Amino acid sequence: MLFGKKPGYDPDYDLKIEESLAKNEYPAEKLDAARASEHTSLCAQMCTKEVWDKYKDVVSSGPAKWTLARAINTGVTYPDSFVGCHAGDKESYDDFSDFFYPVIEKYHSGFSMEKGSDLKGTPSERMDPDRIKVDLSDSAKNKIASTRIRLARNLSMFPLNPGGSRQSREEVIDLMKKVYAVIPDESDLAGELFLHTTMSEEKRQSLIDAHFLFRGKDRMQAASGYHEHWPHGRGVYLNKAQTFINWINEGDHLRIISMEMGGNVRAVFERLSAGAKLIEDGVRAITGDEEVFMMHPKFGAVTCCPSNIGTGMRGSVHIMVPKLIEKIGFDEIDRLCRERNCQARGSSGEHSEVVDRIDVSNWRRIGLPEYELVEDMIRCANFLAEEEDKV
Repeated sequence: MLFGKKPGYDPDYDLKIEESLAKNEYPAEKLDAARASEHTSLCAQMCTKEVWDKYKDVVSSGPAKWTLARAINTGVTYPDSFVGCHAGDKESYDDFSDFFYPVIEKYHSGFSMEKGSDLKGTPSERMDPDRIKVDLSDSAKNKIASTRIRLARNLSMFPLNPGGSRQSREEVIDLMKKVYAVIPDESDLAGELFLHTTMSEEKRQSLIDAHFLFRGKDRMQAASGYHEHWPHGRGVYLNKAQTFINWINEGDHLRIISMEMGGNVRAVFERLSAGAKLIEDGVRAITGDEEVFMMHPKFGAVTCCPSNIGTGMRGSVHIMVPKLIEKIGFDEIDRLCRERNCQARGSSGEHSEVVDRIDVSNWRRIGLPEYELVEDMIRCANFLAEEEDKV
């Protein structure tokens, strides 16, 4: 048994297609109910009967041979999902453009797929920490427990994981093993790769306790196909200081993460930039592929979920604001964050309970350089710290 996986169908990990979608029939009842609910998913808003009829028999031109039924399975199965749709390959976004383009524009408010992104500068320039011109206030620094910035990236030589296979996932992790193997021992990024299939129970528990391990068992991710073939092809890479972490095949091929305790945002961003370049250069040297990360000409980095496309970056801080939480509540804090191009999550991340701290991160992902998105997060943290001081 691996991670408690049982023989046969396992609802925690295995993909199950909603009944109507399995028959390639429009799930009218469920989508109508979702549209009428308080939390209407983007999937329900954009997958009208007209859109369905246009694409119901279309198969994507990419390696996944994706369908609209597969794309919307999460949103139909779980109407409370906010986005509720996923791409199976890069081509899905264009092959189902009348569905995915409006989803992208709705989520990434102000972005137009017709105009596309006019980002200037190289990736290194956009990830340059010296371009951050906003500093954390002293009050915010004193309230920040930890800082974490991550990039979602997919490798251009493989299908996206929802449209992939056990073999494609294992090929991704085999390639990453070679990349990590040539990192010099003296590098701050040098570390060790732990495979989900072979790590000891002791190591698994230590990674869980340190909040480094992704474990699956997310119902919405399972409905997207993220967890298929669990735990094969999954792994976690940690540098020696445990400040540079890579998740392999959690959902996207790579989650490149830089983190540390406290509020040194610039140092965290600098480490992330160096790590992303190291991985890109390493993959290019091994494969000979010039385009390492999967990119789209209009919006940038391609990810499975439309919410992460563009930069694929989420910069966050855990900020202690217990008095503000008690006074106005999480929903109001989140509303104030959204006004400042950020979002609030629970004390332990997405869908978690709110205790004494809020996870604050940039909301925008697309059309802006990464350093400006970090500035969004810094400004919002400064605002929340100031509001906490007023209570």
